[in-house]
Amino acid sequence: MYAVGTLKVALAALLIVGTWIPGLVQPAAIGMAVLMIGAISMHIKVKDSLKKTLPSLTLLVLSLLVAILSG
Repeated sequence: MYAVGTLKVALAALLIVGTWIPGLVQPAAIGMAVLMIGAISMHIKVKDSLKKTLPSLTLLVLSLLVAILSG
């Protein structure tokens, strides 16, 4: 739990730093997308509602968009 939280914060920080160092954006966005795939799979596993899964799904879509557009 702490490792995932730390990784999310680190990847978010890299996305911000990517404003000045564009080479960091795509790897950080892909990493965030991988984390969101894991989050969505856990939501499905515990049978959460779509309302609870929607934030992870939204962040997945946005992360993939950033990764594709920055490449």
